[in-house]
Amino acid sequence: METMIKNIRLWRFLAFLYDIPFILLAAFTIYMLFGIFFKMDSDGFLSIMIYLAMAIIIIYLFFGEIFFKNTFGKYLFGLEVLDSSRFERLSAGRFLKRGLLKILWPIEGLVLLFSKSGRRVGDIWAGSIVVNKENNSVRPLVRLIIGAVTMIVLYLAFSFSLGLAARNADFYKAGTEFITASGQVKITGLTSEISQSRDSVSFCLPVSIENNRRYARIHLGKNEDKWVVSKIEFLSGQIGTSFGYSFSSVKR
Repeated sequence: METMIKNIRLWRFLAFLYDIPFILLAAFTIYMLFGIFFKMDSDGFLSIMIYLAMAIIIIYLFFGEIFFKNTFGKYLFGLEVLDSSRFERLSAGRFLKRGLLKILWPIEGLVLLFSKSGRRVGDIWAGSIVVNKENNSVRPLVRLIIGAVTMIVLYLAFSFSLGLAARNADFYKAGTEFITASGQVKITGLTSEISQSRDSVSFCLPVSIENNRRYARIHLGKNEDKWVVSKIEFLSGQIGTSFGYSFSSVKR
């Protein structure tokens, strides 16, 4: 029994740290893939996709073990969730119980931190325990390599689909037409950074100005349902890849 829960708090913490960026990247990659075919700045798309992305994240983090038997993070760190008395797989109802109490994650985290058995309140209620998996056909080093490669592939997929989705949006067309109208600015790549709401947006993309590489951050707002450029910044530093959405300017 001691070997089955050895360093369990550490492994659970590391698995959780992996699962967060994993599901965020996966959910918003799906968001952007839909944006390639449907305009990501249309009201219908925003209303559906932002909630779909949130639902994917919550379902995976809270109840992923019901559908996938394990989260990907737990698999990578050699963990599994079992019945605390018989050490068998839990029923769907008991997985649901332990998942529901994750809504109290600050309390659950403190309980897990000081628990001698390595169990949180959700585990006690569901009669479950997280243990080190005794038999695993894939070696730990190989699993860690799989985890690293998966994260890199997801990041690249998100970055590429973000750029393609932006090109299909009306704000992109309005912004790029504005900065290239003089003929001095040329677009050299895909959008890498978007901060979006229903009636305002800013996005960043690589450009060339008189053969000098720069990044242009373009700010736009809606005026009578048309995107209008309000501000342009030309940056020389490297820009990362990110997407942000705000509900603050949702129209009523």
